[in-house]
Amino acid sequence: MRTHKHFIHGQYQGGDHTFEIDNPATGERIGLAARGTKLEIDQAVDVARETFLKTAWADMDGRLRGELLRRVARVIRSHSEEIAALEVADAGKTIGDARVEIEIAAQTWDYYADLTQSAVGTVNAVPSPDQFDYTIRQPMGVIGIIIPWNFPFVLTALKLAPALAAGNTAVLKPAEETPVTASFLGQLLNEAGIPPGVVNIVLGTGLEAGAALAANEGVDKLIFTGSTEIGSLVMQAAAKNVTDVTLELGGKSANIICADADREQAVMSAAFGCLLHSGQCCCAGTRLLIDGKIYDSFMDQLRERFERVRVGDPTDPKSHLGPIINDKQLQQIQRYVDIGQREGATLVTGGGRPAGAALEKGFFFQPTLLGDARNEMRIAREEIFGPVLTCISFEDFDQAIAMANDSSYGLAAGVCTRDLVKAHYAAKRLQAGTVWINTFNGLALNSPFLGWKRSGIGVERGVEGLHDHMHLKHVRFDLSRKPLPVFGD
Repeated sequence: MRTHKHFIHGQYQGGDHTFEIDNPATGERIGLAARGTKLEIDQAVDVARETFLKTAWADMDGRLRGELLRRVARVIRSHSEEIAALEVADAGKTIGDARVEIEIAAQTWDYYADLTQSAVGTVNAVPSPDQFDYTIRQPMGVIGIIIPWNFPFVLTALKLAPALAAGNTAVLKPAEETPVTASFLGQLLNEAGIPPGVVNIVLGTGLEAGAALAANEGVDKLIFTGSTEIGSLVMQAAAKNVTDVTLELGGKSANIICADADREQAVMSAAFGCLLHSGQCCCAGTRLLIDGKIYDSFMDQLRERFERVRVGDPTDPKSHLGPIINDKQLQQIQRYVDIGQREGATLVTGGGRPAGAALEKGFFFQPTLLGDARNEMRIAREEIFGPVLTCISFEDFDQAIAMANDSSYGLAAGVCTRDLVKAHYAAKRLQAGTVWINTFNGLALNSPFLGWKRSGIGVERGVEGLHDHMHLKHVRFDLSRKPLPVFGD
């Protein structure tokens, strides 16, 4: 049985202390992972800091650093089927989704390779011709990165590529549930020629390795994606060292379906918005607000769509949805479905594990619709993180916007309407970092992604994501050669 190891200073190490890795679709053991502790985290951070301070990485010509990042993209594509197979077995991705995500990861490295010379500053107007004032952007140093289990390989790319493009070094801690492709990435980085020590990867649990990374005083910036609860703990640990943080946290995104919406487009927006990767997505549209005039007919169409979704073996290209990540998460989803019904919601379809001997050993859950819900119910306010859609009726558009905003989260929101005035009205008033019109879950590498309220701090993707990995420095020149006045003269 293979043991996946840490990757520090360009070499694999560790494995004396391990934890088990299981396939969520079958329950079978697929390997072991090295169990990192504070010792390995401290070693990785020290290596990353020494590499940042004593090598040419931070000061390398952006064109050369960009070429190295492009090599990473090429290497990923050359190993794409191997990576996809690992992601299917480790994270429960369907093979179709895994292939798409591997390509997005490669595109991410390509995109930030093109931005290695985009750390622009400004020349600032000053009142005197004898003064010259400007700003520059410089790499921060060591970036600590903690990623979740839902999109392991692509999220790793979305964190690492801008960090490296900006000239930083990094220490990555993947989720304990999905460490396989993160460990394999070390081999790919070596093949691409990334210098030793620029990227260091420590496997382990959140309580041990993750907490140690968040608290390490040698880290100049922390990047975390995960639940709001854990994000708060990461922020508290970082606060002790006044470490900068970027947090992409939980969500309870609302999707508003207007009576004038294109019906087929709206049904697809609602289904895809909720069911991507079995609902295990932070920005999933898990609150569906439907105009009361079309509520019944829309629910009929949505139920039919949900019941056509094929839940099954993720290696089968015909499967739409794979498993939930583990039994703990599966049980949490079931608890929320039960809570919703006790609170008065109607189970429209789904609500439990799918039938069939082929699925009984895995952690599968049916696409589930809960209708007749109210915005104050727990299923409308708390993150379920599964294929469960809470459906609520509204009477007028302003009420729908108010309900959408009545949440502690603000990661994303959506509106389906043919009325452009109504769409722009909603886009301005919805309290979310991303607003989708007539679609859902569509993200572009050159567009910023961020959370409002308890959904996060900082910016990812786009040029803004590159700048988020850099210090802004202000420089002021006095060209007059005149002495400064002395107090008291």
